[in-house]
Amino acid sequence: MPVSRLLVVLTSDPEGPVVRHRWRAYETHLARAGIVLEVVAWPKSRSRRRLALQRASAADGVVMSSRLLNALDRRRLRRRARRLAFDFDDALPFRDSRAGATRSRTRKRRFIALVDAADAVFAGNAFLAALADEAGRAATVLPTTVEVPTGDIEPEPQRDLTTIGWIGSRATLPYLEERALVLSALVASGRRFMLRVIADQEPVFPPGVPCELVRWELSTWQAALTSIHFGLAPLPDDPWTRGKCGLKVLQMLSLGRPVVASAVGVQVDQVVHGETGFLATDRESFLDGILRLMDDPDLRRTLGANGREDVRKHWSVQAWAPRVVQAVEELLA
Repeated sequence: MPVSRLLVVLTSDPEGPVVRHRWRAYETHLARAGIVLEVVAWPKSRSRRRLALQRASAADGVVMSSRLLNALDRRRLRRRARRLAFDFDDALPFRDSRAGATRSRTRKRRFIALVDAADAVFAGNAFLAALADEAGRAATVLPTTVEVPTGDIEPEPQRDLTTIGWIGSRATLPYLEERALVLSALVASGRRFMLRVIADQEPVFPPGVPCELVRWELSTWQAALTSIHFGLAPLPDDPWTRGKCGLKVLQMLSLGRPVVASAVGVQVDQVVHGETGFLATDRESFLDGILRLMDDPDLRRTLGANGREDVRKHWSVQAWAPRVVQAVEELLA
């Protein structure tokens, strides 16, 4: 039996998608290697971080998950962590798209300092790994992954109108709202459709765009996403979005639903154009991809089946588990 070792993952959102898909998904695989995973909250209040630092002191290895630290917290954590990894799935040296996607001096400084302080760096994609390299440390690319359901793909919903899906949060809703002109053009084409938005907030669209909000819940999001015909994954092209890890694309493809996605960042690798969905570079190509999927049920089913198999081979928890376990083993060595 392998000797039990403790890996503590520090995060500001213990129940959030980052930790859920990048760490909790591998809990069983790590346990087989004798590694016990413990997710610990990193509170906003400095005075309440004592527990997190105590758990870090007790661990064989610590992962700081997608959070930048001020100099004091970084030094406190570094002193307590026997082995420290920095794991990130966003372009942290930059502000997000809503703030202009510009590089922040403070964020860049903290990013470089944390990369330098860590014994290992894990990045969600090649663009993010290049940021770590620029900061002076080679990173191991560990992509965000999903569980692929077993059994046959659920049949498309039997409705007279096409259900187009999007999943995300209020933080990423602006990316969908920016495609309002495409959706208005779809309305003008005379085709009947419903846009299903699975999120924590309703989007704002021009009058006439048919939209239904399904509140995101951990226990129900998958069923809500299965009940679509195909999905959308629009993104603007900027330094912040190039660091996105494409979770919504993988969620839809893993359920056998093809995707029309912006050709931005890792989505270029996740969507095989014409085989698992369509990549779009502008409004016209985005609308063209939507129309092709709306008008051809056989194409949707073929691309959906291809997409689920591609995710299973290249973007699933099962496919990446050996490499994640290996990366953690190397951290703890």
